Amino acid sequence: MENKVSINNNSVEFSGITRDYMEAISELIWNGFDAGATKIDLVFDTNEIDFIPAIEIIDNGSGINLNNLHQTFGAFLDSLKRGSDHRSSYVRGKKGKGRFSFIAFAQKAIWNTTFFDEVANEYINYDVNISASNKDYYADENKRVAADMETGTRLKLINLFGVTAYSFTSEAFINYLKSEFGWFLLLNSKNDFQLCINGDRIKYEDLLADHEVFEREIVDASTSRFNFTITFVRWNEKIGDKFYYYFLNSEKKEVFKQLTSFNNNAINFYHSVYVESDYFNLFNFTDTEETTNLFGSNPQSPIFKQLIKELQKIVNQKQKEFVKDDAANELIRKFENAQSMPDFDAAELEQKQLFIELVKALYCIQPRLFKGLNESQEKMILSLIKSQLDDKENLFKLIRNILPVNDEENQQLKALLISNPIIAD
Repeated sequence: MENKVSINNNSVEFSGITRDYMEAISELIWNGFDAGATKIDLVFDTNEIDFIPAIEIIDNGSGINLNNLHQTFGAFLDSLKRGSDHRSSYVRGKKGKGRFSFIAFAQKAIWNTTFFDEVANEYINYDVNISASNKDYYADENKRVAADMETGTRLKLINLFGVTAYSFTSEAFINYLKSEFGWFLLLNSKNDFQLCINGDRIKYEDLLADHEVFEREIVDASTSRFNFTITFVRWNEKIGDKFYYYFLNSEKKEVFKQLTSFNNNAINFYHSVYVESDYFNLFNFTDTEETTNLFGSNPQSPIFKQLIKELQKIVNQKQKEFVKDDAANELIRKFENAQSMPDFDAAELEQKQLFIELVKALYCIQPRLFKGLNESQEKMILSLIKSQLDDKENLFKLIRNILPVNDEENQQLKALLISNPIIAD
């Protein structure tokens, strides 16, 4: 049956639908994960000249409910997902545009889908067709009782243009999918979520420089207890312009995100933090009043403020570990290659080691201290530090006056300069 798309005075052609095939594929993959899929496979055949006539996106999600088809396919810019998504980096197919993204590189899309009809108490299979040349209409047809009692969707895109088999096997495409879906696959790794190309799982793990899961329980004054699963990730490369805390509800759907306090540092500390809890099931991120909300919480609630402090502690510690183990060593190599390091003779080996450890410690406390300097400035600062090594008490006081140090950092500096017993608390 042919059905008219309700476009509400917004044409499909000029509604902001992507024209980039990578982004288009991403939108269609997200549709599968939004439908509860745990495995999505991009399947295609090619010939000797790299031509592919079609590509399929196969998922094991819940399928497309025929009873809601007028809402999911017919209400363009007003899909069912719109009500479930606010500021989300996760539910991408919002406003009904995701399903039309195929027009970036295909002339026709055919969804063969199986869903469980609770009213009829049976599995129903049928097709939905949309042509790029007639986007205002969609057709549902071939309704039948499914032979296999399994839900899922096979989206077949045919009459492709502007793409070849290489488009979907290139390193650039695979890296794009890793960057787009790596975090989501990581958070769902316990449930073996997979994204595949012709059956081969995309391995996103090489994007992870470091990741660790923390469990925290926070209790407020009313003795309400909430458990939070916190996944810290440090990426090998920059995956966005900003670094965020992502707050997810019990269904792993993002309800809110907030910049971390480590966006202005001068090191390559590429990080994301994902916080999962049923605390966010009724979280109202638009409520800025510090009042009691009988039906949920907001960013001004005591629990949330305590949570942010815990997150800051975790990220701060992770940054220190990164600087100490990676960035600081790279900084010393950079100084040596630029010949900015002061000279130490053979009798000053201990002084040299103390100097290197002190520079690393200072970099860990305040990375910006050594960033943005030209070669002359580097040499001047490093020579100044060396010149004060014989007067450790004065050097210690100088550092404390210049840099804001906490108790732990204070003790670290004292441990480095402890050879001078004059230094007191």
